[in-house]
Amino acid sequence: MKKPSIDELHNPNHFSLVESFKIDEMMTFLMKELGANSTKPKTGNKIMRIVLIGMVGAVVGYFIGKQIGKFKLDSWQFLEAFGLLIFVLLPIHEGIHGFVFKILGAEKVGFGWTPKTLMVYAYAQKFVMSLKENAIVAVMPFLVITLALLVAFFAVPEYKTLVVSTFILHTYGCLGDFILIKYYFKYRHKQMFTYDDIDEAGMTYFFEKD
Repeated sequence: MKKPSIDELHNPNHFSLVESFKIDEMMTFLMKELGANSTKPKTGNKIMRIVLIGMVGAVVGYFIGKQIGKFKLDSWQFLEAFGLLIFVLLPIHEGIHGFVFKILGAEKVGFGWTPKTLMVYAYAQKFVMSLKENAIVAVMPFLVITLALLVAFFAVPEYKTLVVSTFILHTYGCLGDFILIKYYFKYRHKQMFTYDDIDEAGMTYFFEKD
């Protein structure tokens, strides 16, 4: 299917604007899709979310505690996991996003961060994508880095706790990517397209074909 141009997307006779937001407001969009800032949240749903988060936190905490006891590791390895995530995996993560943009045909790929939310991001300037392509860009860093960590888990068993801790931290950091994948599945039966205009307007747009 031939993708529309940006001019065609902004033609109200053919497409409707579904979402648009400043890049430093992307966290608001993600939280809305996660259901965290619903205007009329149901008490039952809120309680279920709190219980679920508590259960996940308990399981993760128990697992990490067991690993510490098993391998007799100190807190420095967890600081090392944070350092590995921030200084090594974060650039690799965003680089994978950029590489996939290029594979899909983007001419200009850029990287940035928002002081408002401290969110780091990659973008393809004025490159129109389907929601499926957007989901592919979103999922690839998680797949590639998880596979690399899985190999490291068995290849260097003396660093198992460091690898597992890094996996947990990186998976948590992929939350925004997972929400974009969820967004694709939510609207997969519709013809929708998205593009970024970060350099000029600092905006992201989502359109639906009428």
